[in-house]
Amino acid sequence: MPTEVLTTKQAAELLQLSEHTVKVKAAAGELPASKVGRQWRFMRDELEAWLRAGGSLYEARVDAALLALVRERMAASTGERHDLADVKRELGL
Repeated sequence: MPTEVLTTKQAAELLQLSEHTVKVKAAAGELPASKVGRQWRFMRDELEAWLRAGGSLYEARVDAALLALVRERMAASTGERHDLADVKRELGL
């Protein structure tokens, strides 16, 4: 059975947060979400897994992906130094 796709309002109700907080966390990469046009969409099972993990599972994946990007840039770099903070700034995180 396919997972249920939630709107921002439905995700906020599930998480017991305001819609504004859900949008801010989604935009910051702190919640598992996808942007469809100008609207956020959330998969119920991903939000439930995020909750079960104490909210840290998704954040840890984002940080790991950023660290991999930093290492890739450092390996390809010709003396220019990049660190996680630089990459986060570049990505607007």
